[in-house]
Amino acid sequence: MRNGQIRRVNLSLHLTPEQSRADLRAMQQLQEWHQSVAPSASVDDANMTIRAFHRDVYLAGLQLFLMDPALCHHVAEALGRENLTLEALLGELQPQAQRDEPSAQLVELQKIREEVAALKPLMEQQKLALQQLKVAAKRDSAPAPERDNVEVSRVDAPVEKMQKVRQKGIF
Repeated sequence: MRNGQIRRVNLSLHLTPEQSRADLRAMQQLQEWHQSVAPSASVDDANMTIRAFHRDVYLAGLQLFLMDPALCHHVAEALGRENLTLEALLGELQPQAQRDEPSAQLVELQKIREEVAALKPLMEQQKLALQQLKVAAKRDSAPAPERDNVEVSRVDAPVEKMQKVRQKGIF
């Protein structure tokens, strides 16, 4: 395409005013707008105004759809409410965004919980392995004779008690 060349794209808008209040209201608004433009301008001016209007509406709607298809649908259906103001629509959209945000946070929180749950068995295995290493290190660090010998006082105490019990004649 050369600079300044206009590209024409034909788009159809399929409305079912019998089934949708939004479609009915859109059709009424488009008819009112078209009737207000046509008589006050020349044919060329009216056509330019109509083209500019359609371009702005299509591009704005497309941009909104690309940002958030659900939001675009919500705004389109809001057209059916005749008493809706811009402030009221913005108010509706703001709580909707706040509702969507916590759900995204909940999904992220669930992912974190799953990761932590997967790490717990690994932590237990690591803890057990560290304990085994500590025991092995203590055993290996002591000289061989000391490792094999047990303190005589630890063995003598139960033996002495047993001898006292036998002297009393319980056996």
